[in-house]
Amino acid sequence: MRDAEFIFELSYEVCNKVGGIYTVIKSKAARMVEQYGEKYCAVGYYEPGKARIEFDESQPPAGLANAFKHLESEGIRCHYGTWLIAGSPKAILLDVKEYKADVNELKKSLWETYKIDSLKSDSWFNDPLIWSHASGRLLEELVKEKPYAGKKIVAHFHEWMSGFGLLHIQKNGIPVKTVFTTHATMLGRSISGGGGDLYKMVAEGLAKGESASIDLARKHGCEDKHTTEVACANNADVFTTVSEITGREASYILGKKPDVLLFNGLDTSKFPESEELSVLRRKYRNHMRDFLISYFNRYYYVDFYNIRSMFISGRYEFHNKGVDVYVDALGKLNKKLKSEKGKTQVVAFIFVPSGLRGEDVQVLKNKALYEEIHDQVEAMLPEIRDNIIESITKGEPPEDVLNDDFIKQARKLTAHFIEKRGGTPPLCAFELSYPQEHDTIIQALKRNELLNREEDRVKVIFYPAYLSSADRLIALEYNQATLTCDMGVFPSFYEPWGYTPLETAAQGTLAVTTDLAGFGQFIEGKGEGIHVMKVDGVEYQKIVNELYKKLHELVNMERKELTKRRLNAKELASLADWKFLVENYVKAHDLALKKG
Repeated sequence: MRDAEFIFELSYEVCNKVGGIYTVIKSKAARMVEQYGEKYCAVGYYEPGKARIEFDESQPPAGLANAFKHLESEGIRCHYGTWLIAGSPKAILLDVKEYKADVNELKKSLWETYKIDSLKSDSWFNDPLIWSHASGRLLEELVKEKPYAGKKIVAHFHEWMSGFGLLHIQKNGIPVKTVFTTHATMLGRSISGGGGDLYKMVAEGLAKGESASIDLARKHGCEDKHTTEVACANNADVFTTVSEITGREASYILGKKPDVLLFNGLDTSKFPESEELSVLRRKYRNHMRDFLISYFNRYYYVDFYNIRSMFISGRYEFHNKGVDVYVDALGKLNKKLKSEKGKTQVVAFIFVPSGLRGEDVQVLKNKALYEEIHDQVEAMLPEIRDNIIESITKGEPPEDVLNDDFIKQARKLTAHFIEKRGGTPPLCAFELSYPQEHDTIIQALKRNELLNREEDRVKVIFYPAYLSSADRLIALEYNQATLTCDMGVFPSFYEPWGYTPLETAAQGTLAVTTDLAGFGQFIEGKGEGIHVMKVDGVEYQKIVNELYKKLHELVNMERKELTKRRLNAKELASLADWKFLVENYVKAHDLALKKG
C-alpha cells in the first residue's frame, strides 16, 4: 500500500521534449500509473506545437475545474488531459503567456527569502521562473478543493526549472510534501565543461567539510541557477539525485547530501527482442550501406560489406562528453590499422548536433546520383530476368542478358559516378552555420590526420543534425541509425547518469561508458558487453590509449564473439529497467510524508 494519496510530478519537459529529463519521466510513466493509478498526474509547460502531438485534452473533473477557474483570473490557463505515451498518465499543462505575476517582484522575494541571486539573469531563467511559480499556485489552489483537501499529497519537482513552485509551497506553508531531484548541478557541469577537475574539487571539499561558495558560481556565470538549486535541495522535504556520483557532487556543490538515490531507467520491454533486432539490424544496415557508398565510393572504392562501425552522440560538449577522447583514439586506431595488413575498414560517426545551414551540396549530389544508378538497375531487372529465363528454356547459356542500350547507359553512369576519383569525401555531411575552421570537432579530426583519404583505414562522418527518417541523407531515426553500428562510444567526463550507453545496450549493441558516469558506476563489474573505462583521476593520454585498445579489439573481434557480447549488453541493460527502479521513487514519496 502506497502512503501517498495523490502524486504530482512537475517538470518543464512533460509533453515538451527538451533534454534527458523528458526520457526519464516518459519512460517510467507506465510504472508510476501502476503504482498510483488515477492518483498520479504529471504537470508541465504548455507548448502548443508539442502538445498538439503528445497531449489529448479533455474536460477536467470538478475539483480541478474550480482551481483552474481561480488561476485563469490571474492569467494562468490550465490544460487537462492525457499524455499520449505508455501508461496514458493524466497531465496538466500550464500556459503562462498571460500570467500577471511581476517577475521582478518574484525575484526580489526569492532573494530576500532564499538568497537566490538572479540580478544578472535573462529569459532562460525568467521563463521557467514564471511557469514554475504558476505550478506552485496550481497546487495551492488544488489543496482547497475536493478530492484533494486534507489528503496526503506529494509534489515531485525535477531540476531547478520547476523548483520555484517548491519554494512557493514551502514559504507559504501549503499542505503538500515535496521531493526535489537534481539530475546534474549547473555549477558542476560548468566546472567540468571548462576543463576543471570537478571530482578532485568535490573530494577535497568534502574532506574538509566544505561546500561550494557563491563566488565559484559567479566565476562560472551560473549564480542564478546555482542558488536556486541550493535553495530547493535544502528546503525540500526529500532531496534526491540520480546516481552515487551526482550525490557526492551535490553534497559539495549544493551543501546537501541526498536522502534517496533515484537511478534512471528504461522500459526495456519497449526494445525488440534479440531475434527481431537481428532482422532489423540487417534491414537498416542495407539502408546505411547505400548512404555510405554514395558518400565515399565516388572518390575511391570501399568494401562496405567488410567494416566495423561505431558512433558517439550527445550534446556538443567536447570534453564533458568525451568527444576529444573519441577523436584522439580514432587517430591512434587509424595509424595502427594502416601499419597492419588487414582489410577491415572502420566507419566512425559523430552524431553531435550543431548550427547548420543545410546539407553539404556535394553530399546531396552524390546521393542523388547513387539513387539514379539504383533506380536504373531496378528498372532493368525484370528484362534481365526474362532474358535469363528465355536463354535457359532455349537450352542456351545465359551469356548476353544485357541489351546494348543498358550497357551504354551503364557506361555513362559509371563515368559520371567515378569522376570524383582522386578527391576526398568531406568530413562533415552538412554545411555549418559558421566557418569550419572554428569547429572544434573538425579541427580535432584534422589534427589527428583523420582526413577521409583513400589510405585512411578509419573513415569519419561528422553528422551535426538530429537523425530523422525525414532527412535527405541517412534518412533513419536515431535508434535505427545507431542499430547499424557495432559499438556506441561514450567516454564522458561529466555524466550524472548516461542514457545513451543504456539505450545502446538495450538494443543489443556494444557500449562504452566511464566510471564518471552514473550509469557506468551502476553497471561496472556486472559483465561484458558494456565496458566501463577508468577515467577518474587517470591521465588523459592513458584514457585515450584504453579507448584505442578497445576499438582495436572490436576491429579484430570474431563475429561469434561480437554476437555473444551483443546478447550480454542487452541482458545488462535489463538491470536498469523501471520495473525494478521505480521503487526508489515510491520510497522517496513515502519518506516525504514522514517528514515533519
